[in-house]
Amino acid sequence: MSGRYEQLGRQLRKVRISLAKHDSRATSVALRRATHLAIDLVLEEVDADDVAAGLAELVTRHILDAALAERLGNKLTADDREHEPDATEVTELGRDLDRLLRSLEHEAMMPELPFVALVATEVPAAESRAALTISGRHIVIAGRGREGLVFVDDRPVGRPFAMHSAPTSKAEVRRDPSGSTRIIWEAEGLAVELGPDFATATRAVPPLDATVIGG
Repeated sequence: MSGRYEQLGRQLRKVRISLAKHDSRATSVALRRATHLAIDLVLEEVDADDVAAGLAELVTRHILDAALAERLGNKLTADDREHEPDATEVTELGRDLDRLLRSLEHEAMMPELPFVALVATEVPAAESRAALTISGRHIVIAGRGREGLVFVDDRPVGRPFAMHSAPTSKAEVRRDPSGSTRIIWEAEGLAVELGPDFATATRAVPPLDATVIGG
């Protein structure tokens, strides 16, 4: 998967943080960069020379629905370099770009999720932790007292589960058309699965079935 996916996720995260700070200039810059990355991703995914045709192809492949493709087509092809969007416009476009990103990652239509200002907070002290960014969300697996807990954008998801320490090997990320995302640390025999809305988490020890730890 192209590095542009992670770049787009990071720019969308910057948009949300800038919204929380009421920094219209930083918000506008991050949103413009996210828009350019979205164009690149669409053209990278399809056999087309322009964005409108690319979005239309994604509709035929059931990765985007027609309404989302139409909205994105209007925004991604508009020449509004001098326009500084207000908070409502930022939220609407950010929500559509976030859905585009997740739909391309999962190769299936993903549900619309809230796109709101993000106030960064500190994850509580942990003896060990593993972190990565998925779809613009900062995911942390924090270990303390032989227990682990999943944090999404610095907020806990679910309940603690048994874990000697946070994994240190490279994680493998597997995305399912259902919208779930499984993070696997094969060396440690640990897997954490996030729900399509990032509000639930499951923990499994491969190759055993997942067991719910949140919801």
